[in-house]
Amino acid sequence: MTMKTMIRVLGTALLVASPTRGWAQTAPDLGSVTLEDLLNIRVTTATRSAEGLAEAPARVQVVTSAQIRRRGYVSLADVLKDLSDFKVDFGGDPNYPTELTVDGTRGASEVVLLLDGIRISSPTNEPLAILANYPVHNARQIEIVYGPASALYGADAFSAVINIITRDVGEGPALALSTSAGQSGRYNESASYGARLGSRATLMLAGQAYSDRQPDLSRYYPSDFQGLAAQRSGTFQSIFGRMTPVRPVSPGFATPQAARSLHAAFRAGPFQAMVFHNYSRVSTTPPKTPDNGLYNADAFYANTLTVTAASYTRPIGRATSVSTLTFSRHELDPESGFRNVNTRMERNYKYAYGSMAKGEEQVSWTLTPSVTMTTGATFERFYSVPQTAGLNEPLRSVHAPGTILGTTIIDDIVTLRYANSGAFGQAQYAVAPGVIFTLGARADYNTRYGATFNPRVGLVARPGGRTTLKVLYGTAFLAPSPYQAYHHYGSFSSTDGGQTYTSKFWHVPNPYLEPEEKRTVEVNLLQSLGRRVQLSAHAFYSRFDHLVEEQDHKPIAGFYRGWPVADIDASANEGRSTNYGGTLALDFLQAFDGGRSVEARAAVTLADGRERDQPSDVAAPVGAMVPVQVRFQTDIDWHHWSVAPRLALVGRQRLTATMPGSLDRRTLDGYATVDANLRRRDVFRNLDLFVTVENALDRRYRAINAGAYLNRDEMIGVPQNPRRLTIGVDLHVR
Repeated sequence: MTMKTMIRVLGTALLVASPTRGWAQTAPDLGSVTLEDLLNIRVTTATRSAEGLAEAPARVQVVTSAQIRRRGYVSLADVLKDLSDFKVDFGGDPNYPTELTVDGTRGASEVVLLLDGIRISSPTNEPLAILANYPVHNARQIEIVYGPASALYGADAFSAVINIITRDVGEGPALALSTSAGQSGRYNESASYGARLGSRATLMLAGQAYSDRQPDLSRYYPSDFQGLAAQRSGTFQSIFGRMTPVRPVSPGFATPQAARSLHAAFRAGPFQAMVFHNYSRVSTTPPKTPDNGLYNADAFYANTLTVTAASYTRPIGRATSVSTLTFSRHELDPESGFRNVNTRMERNYKYAYGSMAKGEEQVSWTLTPSVTMTTGATFERFYSVPQTAGLNEPLRSVHAPGTILGTTIIDDIVTLRYANSGAFGQAQYAVAPGVIFTLGARADYNTRYGATFNPRVGLVARPGGRTTLKVLYGTAFLAPSPYQAYHHYGSFSSTDGGQTYTSKFWHVPNPYLEPEEKRTVEVNLLQSLGRRVQLSAHAFYSRFDHLVEEQDHKPIAGFYRGWPVADIDASANEGRSTNYGGTLALDFLQAFDGGRSVEARAAVTLADGRERDQPSDVAAPVGAMVPVQVRFQTDIDWHHWSVAPRLALVGRQRLTATMPGSLDRRTLDGYATVDANLRRRDVFRNLDLFVTVENALDRRYRAINAGAYLNRDEMIGVPQNPRRLTIGVDLHVR
């Protein structure tokens, strides 16, 4: 961080620290709080109704607003990478720049994101980056429900459901402002404002803007980037031979990121309405080697998402009805695209669009003091323009198809209109004091891929005040998204000035993909070891069928767009696998009077499995995952100070590629990282100062890219960022 930047941040602190009447933020008095109290925190995501965390028929983890503040979380990715059951990989796939692995299962598209219960994932499950484009800064708590959840949430609730619960007006400061600046051009600003409108209505507004120039990795990993010699000379010794692009090439390393979000929530008695908008921009060059990809700022993906929703809650006798309308729209900026060996280092352009209109009715009622019911029905209409091939020019209209890069071949625009109808039901029966049985199911019919049915069963028993046992069974399905079914890429070349074309490779659409299926059995144990210590353990076993895989077992020649192609492949439902593992964790909380507390957590997570595909039907270890992870976290509040160091130990990382002549997967080295946040509350009236350091030990480490060793144009592991320091200020006024 430059001195100019430091002065800018500190100057801002002095300007906003005016002696106006306000609310001075202090740490809450946790003198009487125990771990048992935290187990009883109310959650809604597991059953769509409020209940204590320990009673929920699911494995649920909650990250509170206090933890978000103490640990300096800026983005949802920051939150997830500290969870022991998650692994977050950055830059391993340009389509999924923030890739998530949950319980050994890899796929960001297999996690559903909610905002106050409203889906804010892409409406058609197109790839979206997970950066500072979700309002973590305004969250009251973030609920993470692990495991299959299609019995309640339908398609794509495959690995986890993450629900960001925003704070209500009156739950915190009326006005909250934050600004920070960090090394390598990182800036983050966020603001939220809540107000009462009369006696019954409230309005909450929140926004965030994030920009990050990103470190010049060619300085920190010189052997990988070779001094960017190709970019400096303008000639690339690619896997397909020498390439000298016509479009200008910048000699410097540039992979900037940007994100922003806006959220407005209005509540008036039984009526609620919200608008959410976000934007993200990431580089599409990683994980290419510097001779096969251009690390310039003009190679990027930019996505926008807009969601509007309104709900009305009303009592009907002994029942409660919630009616919800949701409209969602996603667009991949037509200026988005690549510059790599597959585009001959020229710039191509991509486009995608998806929208959804959804109506849902949910009714909950108590039949008897020991039996509660929840039922609901939903209808959704979708419109999608699946991602195009790489085009010569940005697409300006879906009614005017573009041409494939370097050719005059038309890339026909695919438009899809389809619908989904679903109905779900759930019953919870208190069999005996401390024993709750849950039974639920959901049926869906989609006009693209047909019918699905997903049941769930759960038993939660609290035989004593110190023990909670959960036995769970659930199923889920991952819908074949338009992106997955219609994604097509490759290139053509011509030796006669465009009279004829040939191609070495094309991946072509398969509109007949079926949903992937998952079945999971899980056992969870929560054991109190006193008022300050709690042991938690869980074990799971999952079976997957109809997994979508690439049909790349051997080259198949054919024709695409009427021209010969040496190797054509497509996606198909050829895979099946089993995953198993678990987590053992120990939590400690010691609270004192006067806003002092020590909270700590240690967890070890194990995951493994075997997978098969149809041609060979030979079992191999599950790839693209980490069998062993360990996390240590400590949050200390001490009067005006708080400090939150976190240590992550990641074991050897298993890749997709296998060893020659063996089914054993190739691996990457594991790594250890330390992140920490230091906060001084009330430096001035209503003002906090904080410092965040990521990768404090300045380790050089790599994340998984599924194409390592398989694709000659990719690096073996994706280099990650060096140590980064950020300093900022928070202002809170009631």
